[in-house]
Amino acid sequence: MWKWAMLAIVVAGGGYVAYDYYMAGYHTRPAMPEGAFSLSYKNGLRGILVGIPNEKETRRYLGVPLEVPFYLTDAWSWCHRPTEEEAPRVAQFMAERDWPGQRFEAVCRITVDGKDVVRGLIISVPDV
Repeated sequence: MWKWAMLAIVVAGGGYVAYDYYMAGYHTRPAMPEGAFSLSYKNGLRGILVGIPNEKETRRYLGVPLEVPFYLTDAWSWCHRPTEEEAPRVAQFMAERDWPGQRFEAVCRITVDGKDVVRGLIISVPDV
């Protein structure tokens, strides 16, 4: 009797893990460069953070999606530190959200037909 109950729990758990993996889009994630890490949010924002240290143990990463065409909502984006041109807009964005311990991490972009589309922003806060 206990064997069947344990088998049912294992099957249900495995099914949930597979469902979660699929819903997060990890099956479509492109190859990542050395040192990069990925984030996937329920709001559709999926990003590969490059050149940014992974501090998931001490910080929570929040994804702020921006409006994009419907066919880009589930695409993986590449996230990097903001450019010098973007820095003033980032500073204004952060000033409007005066959260204690917040830190701006990255701008996420998708390249379509040689043009960059800003997909979203990544902010981190202390994991309390």
